[in-house]
Amino acid sequence: MLTHLVPAAQLFFTIQNLLIVSLGLFIGITIGAIPGLNVPMTVALLLPITFYMQPIAGISLLLGVYKGGTYGGSISAILINTPGAPAAAATCMDGYPLARQGKAGKALRASIYGSVIGEFISDIVLITIAAQIAAIALKFGPTEKFSLVFFALCTIGVVSSEDKIKGLSAALFGIFIRTIGSDPITGSSRFTFGIFNLIGGIPFLPHLIGLFAVSEFFIQIERKVSSSKKDIVAPVSKNREDNIVTWKEFKANIKTIIRSTLIGIGIGALPGSGSAISAFVSYGAAKNSSKEPEKFGKGSLEGVFAAETGNNAVTGGALIPLLTLGIPGDAITAIMLGVFLVHGLVPGPDLFVKSANIIYAIFIGLIVANILHFFIASIGLRLFTKLLSISRAILFPIVIMICVAGSYTVNSNIFDVYVMIFFGVLGYIMKKFNFPVAPLMMGYILGSLLETSLVQTMILSNGSVLPIFTRPISLLFVILTVFFVIWSLFIQRKSRANKI
Repeated sequence: MLTHLVPAAQLFFTIQNLLIVSLGLFIGITIGAIPGLNVPMTVALLLPITFYMQPIAGISLLLGVYKGGTYGGSISAILINTPGAPAAAATCMDGYPLARQGKAGKALRASIYGSVIGEFISDIVLITIAAQIAAIALKFGPTEKFSLVFFALCTIGVVSSEDKIKGLSAALFGIFIRTIGSDPITGSSRFTFGIFNLIGGIPFLPHLIGLFAVSEFFIQIERKVSSSKKDIVAPVSKNREDNIVTWKEFKANIKTIIRSTLIGIGIGALPGSGSAISAFVSYGAAKNSSKEPEKFGKGSLEGVFAAETGNNAVTGGALIPLLTLGIPGDAITAIMLGVFLVHGLVPGPDLFVKSANIIYAIFIGLIVANILHFFIASIGLRLFTKLLSISRAILFPIVIMICVAGSYTVNSNIFDVYVMIFFGVLGYIMKKFNFPVAPLMMGYILGSLLETSLVQTMILSNGSVLPIFTRPISLLFVILTVFFVIWSLFIQRKSRANKI
């Protein structure tokens, strides 16, 4: 490794490459923060441009967008309770309550620290022991993926609400919504009710935007009608302690950061898993091990650290199977695979031998991107918090315009706008009756993978589900699921008993 570092550093450290990484981070943070836009779409749009760039420059640009976009979703999640990306839905649960308490600056700083540290450690792991982790990831077949997704959904349902039944019910309803459209195995239509536009299923972006952004718009309208206070989205505290993360607070969350990073690396290394699973599993693990679990969902700084560290640690983890095996870890790395192939770089074990200087130059780029990420996000912090001082009468109409445009432009179909409105009303009703919306969204996102993995498992075992309980890794996730649910119920009863 050391013999390649000097030539790799010479390849990477040019003014052009540093500016390109910075540009990628800026684009990623901006796109990630805007509801309706998403990072995979941005990476896909930038992909043709990278074909005309040097390999290191092109890959660095997309890595900057990847890292910045994964973090950027937390900005809108914290400020207006609207995740810019699915993984940021976990950040909403404590980030927005902190903003409502005037502590948006503290939540945003925790998001930056957790994201950058998670990325940094996952990149170090990628550089040092990527091959070993990839070998373990290869042992995950359909059975293991089903157990992992089942565990993630139970985690999401349990930790997202004080009422466990409501959380699990929302997750189940999300899975049902995912069944609308074409069967992922046979291709046959189901639950379309004769509506042609539903053959392809419920469109993802209108579903996400409606459930979070539009429902929050209705909540804000209600607050404006019923409140006589100053017409702003949330107060901004002038107390310095409310706008920084103190060393004491950071030190208290070190264990959470390390745990969430390890979860993110592990889940990121599993092809097809993604940062959303990692964010919620990390959040659930933090809540279960916390000394103050009752604060989660009400403005827990630990919850923000867990969610943001977990989802950003996936960026390094997802590159592990891509670089070592040629298997993309998620949608973004699948698109990035095209850049490698166009430039004659075939991911796999031989890549580290035939193109070692380029690969280690990219590794250096990952570390530099983390440093630049910290400074770029920190510079934008004051601008982000100022958004809270804008009148709701100005900010939310702008947000709604962006949401309508985002929903319509993906497929240029007015039906998608109707879907957005429907889920906006549904999200509003759920919030009024204290049903968490995050499990519904995650049930929708993971429902297809859950169903496909289960059907594949049953096909391979001639209709039997026994492999779920007999294969070691799958059994481990089943045991973890049972333990997690029982432990959560125990903590809930203990908390209620203490209140009495």
